[in-house]
Amino acid sequence: MKSRLLISLILSMLIIILMPIALSLFELKGQGIFMISAIITSVYIGVYVFGGVPKLIIYGIYGIIISLILSFTPYDYQLPIIIIGTLSFILNPLSAFEKYLESKMKDENVLPIRISIRGSYWPFFDYRKEMKNYYHLPQQRKLFTKKWYLHARQISMILLYTLGVFLFIHEINYIANRIEDFNWYNFFALYIVIIVFLLAYFIHLKGFTSTFRTFAIALFPPIIYLILISNFNDALRYSLAGSFVIFGLIISVIELINLNKRVAYDSYHYYDVDQQIEVYANALFEPLVYNETFTLSGDYRLKITKKQLDVYFQDILIYANYFHFIITAYTIDKDYIHIIAEFNQKAEKRAHKFKTFLESKYKTTVVLDLKSDPEKTIYENKFFHRPEYIIARAQSLAELLKELSIDANIIISIIAYFKNEEDLEQISKEYSVKRLSSVEYEDYITVRIDVNSVNNEYMIETKIRDILLSLLVYHGKYVRISVYY
Repeated sequence: MKSRLLISLILSMLIIILMPIALSLFELKGQGIFMISAIITSVYIGVYVFGGVPKLIIYGIYGIIISLILSFTPYDYQLPIIIIGTLSFILNPLSAFEKYLESKMKDENVLPIRISIRGSYWPFFDYRKEMKNYYHLPQQRKLFTKKWYLHARQISMILLYTLGVFLFIHEINYIANRIEDFNWYNFFALYIVIIVFLLAYFIHLKGFTSTFRTFAIALFPPIIYLILISNFNDALRYSLAGSFVIFGLIISVIELINLNKRVAYDSYHYYDVDQQIEVYANALFEPLVYNETFTLSGDYRLKITKKQLDVYFQDILIYANYFHFIITAYTIDKDYIHIIAEFNQKAEKRAHKFKTFLESKYKTTVVLDLKSDPEKTIYENKFFHRPEYIIARAQSLAELLKELSIDANIIISIIAYFKNEEDLEQISKEYSVKRLSSVEYEDYITVRIDVNSVNNEYMIETKIRDILLSLLVYHGKYVRISVYY
């Protein structure tokens, strides 16, 4: 996949480098030819990056055939060809050939490239992605529970994608036929094509609300363009255009601010009898507990009530989102509320500034206990490996299945490891145990224990406590729990 990305970057940079040269050396007709070629090449680079080599070949075949037919067809009769070409891209009649190519090629040439942000802040950006997914969960839930909503999104996406392909082919063909009378304003229509594809993407990924927000912002450039080419007098034309530019910038800034305010906190709520604390552990942090860069653990102790905490808790989440750290849990004991946060290993100053922020919000003294925890032992001992946390996670996942109207028995799956074969053989007599790897790492044997259960809180808790007790008896070490159906 690195080679695909490298080739795509080289081609993209080549287009960018050649663009000012072509625009300065070529005449107007040559500039139009270059821009058409650059746009088509950029589209196919996108197909190559995100669709893979087989899809590039298939779409390349469609593009060549449509181009050849259009070049030999009089302009007045080209619309049916454009419609057929659009349907070719949508319906993909060569899908069988595409699957054949996929079966013959290596995965790095077939799978779409997934770009991930690395660096020392990668856990936060992965967490933010989890948080955004949870923020959009109500719309995603409707995909499972409301058939009309699912069909509405699917139909809207297909219609927008079809419209985008049609407009793209039509506009490129129109510009090519008018190349002798080339006008740069012709390329403004391609802006509409980009917006249509963007709207199709947002409907597919996030739903109608985000799509409408994007559409509202995207309306400003064409409105400004129409005002500028209107027959209004100069004073009115430029004042209206300037007003819409300012208004559009204000709306864009507001949406950008609101984007940082779209935060969420999904908690595993339980009472830990041994520690005598009520816990609200961050469920969205669960997949990212074991990371190597967010190793500063801050415990902020405040003498306030739960009701007082809730007043500014949303502001706390927004603050954490803006300054790139994670609220991993908060707990309530008889005297204090503890807010637990994890920071980047180099963000000690930010940890202390967060203490000041809490003091300013709640008008009380905050005691900070900041420790380096690269092995995650603090989080493990206080939350992650506690029986109540494990049970709460399983019950939460099972409840999510109910919310998605999935009424079926569940499978409780626990990952654990053992130090010797004898203990593993003993627990295998009680449960369904599957080795996850034939290779032993530091004399540990990693296994998965699966147990069937009805989707009932009491039954889930009972079965998990039985498994944890068996792990204790046979010297097994718990790693993680999941729930399937």
